Amino acid sequence: MSSWLAKQKKVDLTQMADQAGLPDHDGMLKDDLVAALDKHLRANASSLSANPAFSDFYSRGSPIKKERPSASSTAEKGSDTESKPRQRRRTIKAKEELESPTENTPDKAALATRTPRAVQRVASRVPLPPSPAVVTDAIDRQTAIFRTRLDKAVAQSGAAEAVEYVREALSSVVGIEACALLAEAWGLQRETLPWRYAFDLPAVPLLGTRALPVRVPDFFLLVTSFFWAPSSLWAATSLLVPLLAAYFFNLSLKARPAAAAAAGGKAATATSASASAAAESKLDPLAFNVAKALVTYLVYAKGVRFGGLVSDETVGRVDGAVPGGYAGVLIGAGIGALGSLYAAVLKK
Repeated sequence: MSSWLAKQKKVDLTQMADQAGLPDHDGMLKDDLVAALDKHLRANASSLSANPAFSDFYSRGSPIKKERPSASSTAEKGSDTESKPRQRRRTIKAKEELESPTENTPDKAALATRTPRAVQRVASRVPLPPSPAVVTDAIDRQTAIFRTRLDKAVAQSGAAEAVEYVREALSSVVGIEACALLAEAWGLQRETLPWRYAFDLPAVPLLGTRALPVRVPDFFLLVTSFFWAPSSLWAATSLLVPLLAAYFFNLSLKARPAAAAAAGGKAATATSASASAAAESKLDPLAFNVAKALVTYLVYAKGVRFGGLVSDETVGRVDGAVPGGYAGVLIGAGIGALGSLYAAVLKK
């Protein structure tokens, strides 16, 4: 393929195709037009080589040998000269049509020379966005809409209020103690009230599910010592005895009224001090955890049986049922004691 033709503009190639008499060249892309015109000029080199419009093509890559002009070529040159005004009129008319597009319509010939053929095919089938900024704006809008809908759904479900309530309840010494007691009670329940097989849920062939066994707690054990012996021991060592110690050994009963009286000055009376003490908590969390750790250590580690009221078998069952054994109970009591000290420091 001639490189000289590839360097020409689409408009000039169209004019040369008209002068060379190339058939069916309207609507061709530039690359196709260059290939077709190169092939046509080489095939008709004998008749077109004398045309001045193609002198540069044949001088750069002449497919034939240059010969002296003969009488026939002179006659052809004369006929070409006669047909020049007619071809020039056609060329001027085609040029005017190409150079006078509508105001809002892009020049197809110019687009064909600037745009690769693969991009033209994709653009003709899929509408492309005008710029990457438009795509970015569309993504931002969709993201904002999705975030707004998600926030609205969360607000309507009440999940945020529930989370805040749970957070407020757990952000206290009472919440820490409740979590530790629930963990111990859950482990003890698996030992004292085991779950037994009751029946099967039938399979549903339409859904492809299998039969599922259903288990329920063996409530008949509630009337036996198998349940009450370990449950009573755990309740006494982890709940009742520590609560009594927290009630009677409440160090905050005198510390809080004294602080309130000092802050109020001499005007504070004994009646106001007693009212302030009543408003405070009646249980000392530090005394609760210290008493719980002490009783647990004496019963499960040192073998204290309260005069034979508790059997070794019951102690072993509770020790094996509670998560971590009695060491886990001691760790929970230590965490509660640290939490109570930290809460007391924050109130100062």
